[in-house]
Amino acid sequence: MRLMITICLTMFAVLLSAQIEPPQTHIAIMLDAKFYHGDRANDGNYDYSDRFQVRKAEISFEGELERFEYAAALGMCTCSGNAAMVDIQEAEIMYNLHDSIKFGVRKGHVLRGFTSATECQGLLASEKPNHSMAFGTCHPMGVAVETYHELPSNMALETEVGLFNGGNSTLDDELDLNVAALFQTPLPGLSALAVYNLTNRKYFDASFNQYSENGYRWAAGLEYVANSLWITSEFLRGKGFERDDQEMQVWYAQVGYDISTGLKCLPGIQPYVYYENWDKDVGNDAKYQFLEAGMNFKTSANSMLRLAYKSMIEKAPGGVAEPDQILARIQVSL
Repeated sequence: MRLMITICLTMFAVLLSAQIEPPQTHIAIMLDAKFYHGDRANDGNYDYSDRFQVRKAEISFEGELERFEYAAALGMCTCSGNAAMVDIQEAEIMYNLHDSIKFGVRKGHVLRGFTSATECQGLLASEKPNHSMAFGTCHPMGVAVETYHELPSNMALETEVGLFNGGNSTLDDELDLNVAALFQTPLPGLSALAVYNLTNRKYFDASFNQYSENGYRWAAGLEYVANSLWITSEFLRGKGFERDDQEMQVWYAQVGYDISTGLKCLPGIQPYVYYENWDKDVGNDAKYQFLEAGMNFKTSANSMLRLAYKSMIEKAPGGVAEPDQILARIQVSL
């Protein structure tokens, strides 16, 4: 015990002598009430059963130590399902080689698209696109290099190159190599994004030995966030999913508009519409369409009430239908 106390006091003295600033602390809590109706609703499948659910509960830290940036997030975050465990959601140590270049090791979001790189509580719609997990894991672990360059006429260019674990969290016959560029155009609020992803993706078939050696994903999109408008549109295409020659393509768009109310208890509301067209097997009649309409009630700068109605408006012949969903969510971010 004396040894532990001595070590703690020594570390505290070192921190004070180095004048290290304490890290910033953030908390995010998202609580859901979900209700389903239609085919397969409340038929014993947890995913389509009425319920209350903790969507996210997380505490995170971030700070700087000389030329190093560090961050970590501990908590739970689940899109669906009845299993949610406390885990290290994010962790990174990045070294600032230059004012515009940093590299390091990271577990967290990857710049695969506008929505994929956004924290769940910061999305316009209630969830990330339906295709997200098919096109790449959400919080892979790996190494990354990031650059940011300011350009004339209020333009800027942000790039990210990363090599991450594959879908089974290893580099054993799998990998996830992602290259992305985000360009801030001369028009304030308008950004353009281009992404290319090379993936070796292992799938466990009956013999536990199937994997895709030449899979790829690419994406391009535009986003405008200014003048009370939030408009996003992206197109994605890829090859090598459940089999090597399987191709997918997706187009989605979302539009939201901020309305100021002038009320202290409800400063603003944000109606929005989200549409997604996902062809899960190009050339084989496997198209699905999704529509979501909702309203975000901004009760303060750090809290929001979300109401959303989500529906699968088209499914492929022989595909599995999803029931419509009504979502009510309260979220707090500090």
